[in-house]
Amino acid sequence: DKDAEGSGAWDPDGIVQVALRDLRADVGDELVLLADLCLDEYTDHGHCGLLTPDGDVDNDATIELYGRVAVAQAEAGADIVAPSGMMDGQVLAIREALDEDGFDDVAILAYAAKYASGFYGPFREAADSTPKSGDRRGYQMDPGNVREALKEVRLDMDEGADMVMVKPALSYLDVIARVRDAVDVPVAAYNV
Repeated sequence: DKDAEGSGAWDPDGIVQVALRDLRADVGDELVLLADLCLDEYTDHGHCGLLTPDGDVDNDATIELYGRVAVAQAEAGADIVAPSGMMDGQVLAIREALDEDGFDDVAILAYAAKYASGFYGPFREAADSTPKSGDRRGYQMDPGNVREALKEVRLDMDEGADMVMVKPALSYLDVIARVRDAVDVPVAAYNV
């Protein structure tokens, strides 16, 4: 069920929370459970956050909801939450929400360098999350800008990210190498 807010993302009976609880019951603490954290799969407009009346993504209102999603995923059994929306301040908002609810041991894997890319097409089609208007270039990165990637990685680290990700990976091996040189935390490479 999709709506303008993406409320299924934090619903205790939402698909990810149900799956996390089932997995945790099946595997106990033998596996680390990681959950993608975004709203695009749950919004009726297909964007990663709430929209203003003009149709732009409202960054500040969105990151408040990301905190709710993180807590719902942690309550359901996630060891790691992975915010993928590329909203400014998302890692700090999530860290604060998790800590306030007693989930200071839940790690954050930030999609720190996520490029606007046509590679996401098959996923967006399967999840019915292609934006109904506009695109995601306003909050995902310009493909030709490695300096921005390093800036975004540093900002996420300063906000409390435990790990960082470059996505899509295969076409950005140079960015992965530069990120690896810049930080001393795990660097994830996500190819689509």
